[in-house]
Amino acid sequence: MAENNIIKFKRGVIMKKRFLAVISMILVLSIIAGCGGTTAPAQEADGEWKFDRKITIVVPWGVGGGADGTVRPLQPLLEKELGVPVEIVNVEGAGGANGVEYVYKQPADGYTYLLGTQSHIMLDIQKILTVDFQKDITPVAKLVHSINIIASSTKAQEGKYSNFKEFIEYAKAHPQELICAMQTATGADAVAMKQTLAGGLGVDITEIEDYIKIVNYNSGAELAAAQVGGHFNVSITGADEIRGLIESGDIIPLISMSEERMSSFPDMECTGEHGIDSYVGTWRAIFCRTGTPEAAIEKMAAALEKCWNMPEYQEFLKQASYLDRQGFANAEDTKKLMDEEYVTFTDYLKKAGIIQ
Repeated sequence: MAENNIIKFKRGVIMKKRFLAVISMILVLSIIAGCGGTTAPAQEADGEWKFDRKITIVVPWGVGGGADGTVRPLQPLLEKELGVPVEIVNVEGAGGANGVEYVYKQPADGYTYLLGTQSHIMLDIQKILTVDFQKDITPVAKLVHSINIIASSTKAQEGKYSNFKEFIEYAKAHPQELICAMQTATGADAVAMKQTLAGGLGVDITEIEDYIKIVNYNSGAELAAAQVGGHFNVSITGADEIRGLIESGDIIPLISMSEERMSSFPDMECTGEHGIDSYVGTWRAIFCRTGTPEAAIEKMAAALEKCWNMPEYQEFLKQASYLDRQGFANAEDTKKLMDEEYVTFTDYLKKAGIIQ
């Protein structure tokens, strides 16, 4: 009798352990399923990616510049389209390098993106980045391809020049008196500005600073404030960044770096009229870490294209003069553009004596 009770007790313990094991397994599977993609990609049953938490877009420059201004109007449209919060984080410093390195340290899980430009190509070629931009960072879609302009401080130009030709003549007659400002001396803006100044002066790009001083500023807001105050003469910028200051008369646009005149500033001359090939222009694209799930990239790219075509963003693009050049491009075309510019900028940096 006692033996039977013992056998029944042991069987009960075994069954209880098995029951608890099954319950534990169910709980584990439930937790994994509810982790929002931390253990497995957040995909719906049909295989389409579904974002289920906050997305971060890193801008490697300060608030108020052209890069930041490109994604701000896009933010609420993306939030509505994707159904999750979209946060813009400004990670400044090192000419845009800090933002790239910040993104590279984040998980490649589809929730962190980068607003990049060809300035990062310049940094990569010069070995300033600690990551390989071509291999470690993947394009998602290009948003805009702007036309840069050389703009003058109304206060600083008074009595010296009133157009680009007079600016060049004054620089020749008064070496190193005029000051040119820019945000990233190692970036694409520097290429376009130096090509334009060299073409106007009729000198090699290595000789520009014999005539015009070049100074650097950390942010677009800081640069614009200094320009209004007359602390320097000219800067390279996007028309969208200083439209209000142009309209107020504080800043005068001198010349656009484009083949033809800009639709929004038809009275402003362009470098094409002077036979100066400085058409680089700043493009801005969304990137992510290489290794990010392809389904997440495709979902984000589709959302970006849809939001790009929305009336609200199209109006922004029109007002900012971004429709004079092809703007939106898919990942494949953006990668092709990048590869072409690696060749262009390598050649430029060699001619400038910056790299061997």
